[in-house]
Amino acid sequence: MANTYSLSIYVESYEFSGEFYFVGGRHETGEKVLKHVATDHILAMKQRPHVAEYLLETLQNGENVSESEYNQADPDVSCGVHFDVDYQEFRFWVGDYGVEIGPQPTKSELRSIAEDLPE
Repeated sequence: MANTYSLSIYVESYEFSGEFYFVGGRHETGEKVLKHVATDHILAMKQRPHVAEYLLETLQNGENVSESEYNQADPDVSCGVHFDVDYQEFRFWVGDYGVEIGPQPTKSELRSIAEDLPE
């Protein structure tokens, strides 16, 4: 399977600040990554009362890769999610384009944002 996207997820809070990396296939546009990968992480973070629960779940799922694997990937599209836990703010970026996401996004709102991303 060819790796076609890379996604970094930066979590920032008074308890923890750190970044996780994901590399995968089948999603070669920012729209597809937000719809099919990032949305799951945004909703998971939003629904956990403590950032530690999200982090534990992410690590247990084992889908993330090391920073070196992430840096060695040659993706068709690079994306990222920044989650400020203390202020409940989400930001999704793809390439040079970024979009602010409200504090309580729904799956349908995230899909709508994804459809509005530039190609």
